[in-house]
Amino acid sequence: MNEQLSILDIIDMLLRRWILIVVSAVLVGIFAFIYSEIFISPVYSSKASLYVNSSREMTSTEISTASMTSSRQLVMTYAEILQARTFLEKVAQDLNNKYTSNEIKSMLSMEALNDTEILSITVKGTNADDVYKITRSIIKYAPDELIRVVEAGSVKVLDNASETTTPISPNIRQNTFIGIFIGILIGAFIIIVLELFDTRIKNGNEISQRYEEPLLGEIPSFVRKDVNSNNHSGRRKNK
Repeated sequence: MNEQLSILDIIDMLLRRWILIVVSAVLVGIFAFIYSEIFISPVYSSKASLYVNSSREMTSTEISTASMTSSRQLVMTYAEILQARTFLEKVAQDLNNKYTSNEIKSMLSMEALNDTEILSITVKGTNADDVYKITRSIIKYAPDELIRVVEAGSVKVLDNASETTTPISPNIRQNTFIGIFIGILIGAFIIIVLELFDTRIKNGNEISQRYEEPLLGEIPSFVRKDVNSNNHSGRRKNK
């Protein structure tokens, strides 16, 4: 083959062996589907949120820009308090110590929602019921725990724990399409490698391109007939 391949050459390679691409895409797509369906454990999520204020009394006349700024700063402090071992052990007791405090911490994530005074709490795990119970327990004890530790401000539940039966991952459809795409790439790669290592001359044009010489002619291929079989058939007819 030519040392330098053009885009048209590559397209021609792929089109001549397109079946290999299809087979590769189907096989990898099926593998991705089966792997996502059977071997990846589904992950469930439960969310809740708290409203944090720096003062205990929240009246319209007392809320100012300074207090809102202070409340935003408190959000991340409160998040650290709710991830402390002492508090999470209390949550674990609510679930009959099915999970340790470290296991609950690994399932827990908190953040200030859109840079506001709202603390968003998310719990993820492989058991939908347990995820909901952990979130519900955190919301149950969080207000008193935060006020006890900080000794100032107020905390109110904005959203209670959400209960869900639909996993957030794996996305089987997305994984399958990704597998199909990867299969197409693998098939195309195999075709190009096979073509690059295939040194056979397939037609007269390739000879002209390789040696840069004009082609004078081609020897046609003949189909050899079995003479003996024809003679035998003729003798049978004569008989």
